[in-house]
Amino acid sequence: MNSLLKTPFRLLVALGLAMPALLSLPGCGGKQEELPVNSKDTETTYRTDTVQLRNLAQDLRFTGKVSYDQRRVDQVFPVVSGTVLNVSASLGQYVQQGQALATVQSADVSGYLNDYNGAKSDYALAKRTADNTEQLYKTNFASQQDLIAAREGLAKAQSALNRSQQILKLYGASTGSTAQPIYQVKAPVSGYVVARNVNQNMQLRPDNSSPIFTISDLSKVWILLNVYETDVESVKVGEQVDIQALAYPDKKFSGTITNISNVVDPDTRIVQARVELANPDGLLKPDMFCTVYLHLTGGAQNLAVNPKAVIFSQDKYYVVKQDSPGKYSVVPVQEVRTTSQYTYVSGKLNPGDQVVTEGSLLLFNDLTD
Repeated sequence: MNSLLKTPFRLLVALGLAMPALLSLPGCGGKQEELPVNSKDTETTYRTDTVQLRNLAQDLRFTGKVSYDQRRVDQVFPVVSGTVLNVSASLGQYVQQGQALATVQSADVSGYLNDYNGAKSDYALAKRTADNTEQLYKTNFASQQDLIAAREGLAKAQSALNRSQQILKLYGASTGSTAQPIYQVKAPVSGYVVARNVNQNMQLRPDNSSPIFTISDLSKVWILLNVYETDVESVKVGEQVDIQALAYPDKKFSGTITNISNVVDPDTRIVQARVELANPDGLLKPDMFCTVYLHLTGGAQNLAVNPKAVIFSQDKYYVVKQDSPGKYSVVPVQEVRTTSQYTYVSGKLNPGDQVVTEGSLLLFNDLTD
């Protein structure tokens, strides 16, 4: 009987010892132990780029400034003296050809009106004299010489009237009875008002050497860039350049070098070159500062990576290489040259390898801690 009592007890002890193991099995109600996994979500956290084998390139960088296309700019000068009554065109406004820009009360126009009225009266008198002389000639009360003289007087009066009418038309004044000594400054071409040097109540003089308006068609602009004497040999007419304006750091414009000056500034040792480019949206405005990049190729082949992939730490350069999805390693590299598009490196990389660009520094810190 003692042996029968001991057997259940031993079974209970064995079951008690085996219970934790049974509970840890899947599907038995226990919680499975989580193991750490070294994985990264490359689709949402990091972005990679491909290592390429490219000819060693070089970027030359120049400073530049936006300017008008001088073939598409017109300067408006005052042609009469007088007082500015109002200015209807504002700086930056787009104006149509023939549109009034300003109104000037002018003593010059007043004199031209007086000349016209005098010529008009002289013509009327000469016309009556010629008509009367012709009637007298028909009744033999005037000689043929008197008729010829009357007709010559009428022709001279007609010529003087035509001349005064043309002068008034040139200055935009009316020939009506209520004409005022007003001169309207009108736009010679359609375009943007890029400079305005006139205000209300200003006194104008026709001998003023400064334009009161400058109108330009900004659909095409120039970039005037400064080329140092040491880089002149590398800059050629017809080459494409990339332009980055200080006002638009996220935009890139492209243009063509169309002219290189033959004159070197003796103080700065700079040669000025000109780039022409389309500006359909009007984003580039005169006097904006910009940086011009000239991309030169032709060197030996080298490994090229996205500049965002290169990390500088403790006086050395590194990239984070993607060995497989979710697995990364830090690879030391030597920087050969950096351009606006690529960084040329040497190291244990092969063409086609994937290196991290977006989030590379964060991943580098995680891997090197």
